[in-house]
Amino acid sequence: MHAEPAALVETLMRQPNLTANKLIPALMRYNDDGRAQSDDGGHQAIRYLRFCINKQNSRDPTVYNYYLTLLVKESASADESELMEFLTKYGTDMLYDPDYALRMCKRYGRIQSCVHLYSLLKLHEDAVDLALKHGDIELAQIHAERPADDDKLCKRLWLKIAQHVIAQQAAASTVMELVRRSNRLGIEDILPYFPDFTRVDDFKDEICVALEDYEGQIQELRDEMDEAGRTAEAMQRDMQQLRRRFAVVSESEGCQICTQPLWQRQFYVFPCQHSFHADCLTRRVVGTCNRVQRRRIQELQNQSVELARTRRQLRLKPMVRGALTGAKEESEEQVEAQVRRNRAQMDALVAAECVLCGEAMIRTVGEPFGDDGDASADGADGWAI
Repeated sequence: MHAEPAALVETLMRQPNLTANKLIPALMRYNDDGRAQSDDGGHQAIRYLRFCINKQNSRDPTVYNYYLTLLVKESASADESELMEFLTKYGTDMLYDPDYALRMCKRYGRIQSCVHLYSLLKLHEDAVDLALKHGDIELAQIHAERPADDDKLCKRLWLKIAQHVIAQQAAASTVMELVRRSNRLGIEDILPYFPDFTRVDDFKDEICVALEDYEGQIQELRDEMDEAGRTAEAMQRDMQQLRRRFAVVSESEGCQICTQPLWQRQFYVFPCQHSFHADCLTRRVVGTCNRVQRRRIQELQNQSVELARTRRQLRLKPMVRGALTGAKEESEEQVEAQVRRNRAQMDALVAAECVLCGEAMIRTVGEPFGDDGDASADGADGWAI
């Protein structure tokens, strides 16, 4: 590399079995002794590493990082095209260390590459700030659109650019062109950043358009409110109709679980015409619900027993003094109110849906028809065709 670097690189490029990272110390000495800058054929270390990456498809991070180092050092500050092409092409697979690349680019003043690396590292605000610090408005606008999946962040970045442009006392037409290009900002977003004595005539058309948009939005909100009111009224009418809804049950109707006559005990009838005894339905629901619901149902059952006992005691207790009659009536009303609340909570848990055609039945689709451990002869004969 010291005597004939171009000829040596030609020889190395004809040897496909070489390990590129073992040649890096020699390439570093070639770069440090000043010979690289005097070669008419260009930087031979860059030439060889470019060949290893593009032709031999090397995946060694050491090769990529040193190639990046040479590009950063040798690139002109005004022309970072080769460096940017490398950073863009291999940045998605992270074949080089982006943190190391950012440090090198900052050290040698490669601003465009620094902004790109900030965006690659998801530091979008830092990328825009750096572009604005060096007065590159176009570059800042490009990177303001990079977080496409975060509208709030994009709007904040565009607003930062607009503030910078306004602070430079740019013409109103320039600021409005920026607003139109962003597709995220409105006249109402940038007006607070203008000086107090700015002429409104410069924004008259945009303000009129914004007011028309607001009027349309207000009308849409009014329409939505009217629609919501009509929906609420329809729901109230439906609830009133549900309160008057009834079902006709024949005297021969039986419980869908125990098949016993329905009228023998308290029962539930669902809109799907399935009917169950209250105790049968409760047992079925307890067997399919989760542990929290099961515990709550047991608590309500215990409370129902206690309330029934209390109500019976109040009705049978002899009242020898007339002054206690009012207290007795008040206690009976309190007990009746508790009974109604208890029954409503039990209905919400037990009779929320039909166990034969609701979600509880859907959850049992994967369950077998018989017990897995039922290997008796009777069990096998029961499934025989």
